[in-house]
Amino acid sequence: MLSKSKYIKGLQCEKRLWLDKHQPDLRDALSYAQEALFAQGSSVGELAQHIFPGGKDATPDFSRPDGIPVGLQQTKQWIEEGAEVIYEAAVSAGGIYAAMDILVKEAGGWQAIEVKSSTSVKAYHINDTAVQFYAFRQAGIHLVDIEVMYINNQYERQGELDLNQLFTRQSVLEEILPLQNGIPDRIEAFSAILRQSSPPEVAIGPHCSDPFPCDFISFCWMDVPEQNVLNISRIGARGWQLFNEGIIAITDIPDDLDLNAKQRNQVDGEKYNKEVFDKNAIRDFLSEWQYPLYFFDFETIGPSIPLFDGTRPYQQYPHQYSLHILHTPDGELEHRELLADPLGDPRETVIQQMLLDLGTEGSIVTYNMGFEKGKIKALAESFPSYADELMAIHDRVVDLIVPFRSHWCYMPAMNGSASIKKVLPALTDLKYDDLDIQDGNTASEVYLSMLENRFEGNLVKTLADLKAYCKLDTLAMVEIWRVLWDRINSNEKH
Repeated sequence: MLSKSKYIKGLQCEKRLWLDKHQPDLRDALSYAQEALFAQGSSVGELAQHIFPGGKDATPDFSRPDGIPVGLQQTKQWIEEGAEVIYEAAVSAGGIYAAMDILVKEAGGWQAIEVKSSTSVKAYHINDTAVQFYAFRQAGIHLVDIEVMYINNQYERQGELDLNQLFTRQSVLEEILPLQNGIPDRIEAFSAILRQSSPPEVAIGPHCSDPFPCDFISFCWMDVPEQNVLNISRIGARGWQLFNEGIIAITDIPDDLDLNAKQRNQVDGEKYNKEVFDKNAIRDFLSEWQYPLYFFDFETIGPSIPLFDGTRPYQQYPHQYSLHILHTPDGELEHRELLADPLGDPRETVIQQMLLDLGTEGSIVTYNMGFEKGKIKALAESFPSYADELMAIHDRVVDLIVPFRSHWCYMPAMNGSASIKKVLPALTDLKYDDLDIQDGNTASEVYLSMLENRFEGNLVKTLADLKAYCKLDTLAMVEIWRVLWDRINSNEKH
């Protein structure tokens, strides 16, 4: 029996469908952030059930071999008994097994609701709900409508959660009806693939990441060199065109291929180890900065369900920052930091300490300043009593990414990226690999799990890990700045 999830995987890639069934050990390991995303979807679904209280819960116990059959039997029984609401109602019919998040009794039939943690109906939701509708219709359950319930990101929390404001419902019946005729043939084809002794031949392509990155990419892409044409900056569909023509490694790219200046820098860097360093442009840029220099970085959370008054779903706000201060180019480096206690709304704590630490003069150095400036402006809007001081900080922010994004400085090891994770090892010996927390998504999710009382682990150590990660972000900026500063003030010609 084909499940709905396997059907959706088959739509993306038939090879993925086969591997998922027969060689699941080849899957890429889930990252902490991916696991958190799945957990988020589950928690949003459970919260949506409260809009329809008192329902029967047919959620299967997957730890038991009879978990799915029990859920199927419960659903059938409760429908026959006239239940008004069923959670995770499940059917197996027409060659496919599918479950519906919420099934609500209506006059003449049932209202089906699929809950998503997104902020709109996405294209892939249509295929998802289409096959669910098909399965329920094949099971003889009349659905008068089928909806996607998703997060309303304009809802602002004040007091207790208002679930009817938090969620938005949208019928997708008209979109999914035209897809019904094609579903039986796909089910038959996918079922035949699952019966094969070997996977189907499917070349890699854009489908590997559409609508989501496949969990077998490492296996399917094992023979693709790391420095390949698809990684050329802003190459888009042209990269696949080159790939399919047999030009796969960046070193295979002809010297006369038409590329823009930044793409040419990347290709020449890989092929000939060619660097770019425009002393004059970098000197003019850095000369505009005012001392003391405050190397500054936020870490933020953006919970799907707003936790505090005055916040919206997925609104990002800071809970932590690191700051390195340099009063003169050759001066002693000073470090300050803040990690708000994960016991409540961290915003005002961050504001108050930030205003003390950042002073009133000197450039505030960030990396990709739109992020920090956006968060500072949002804090000013949410806390008007601090608005003038916050906007004064906002106006002092400068951006260290500019020389790299502009390719005034380009090193082959940057691989066409201006990301600090690429620039740092290209210019210095510092790296994130030795940290237990190595990326912002993980840092955000770990802190959020503490706020939501679902953290499991060593709290003291993890708080120290969060500080270490954020500290390296600002130390990285200092060291990158030092390399630029030293080179523009040296007599060496580059």
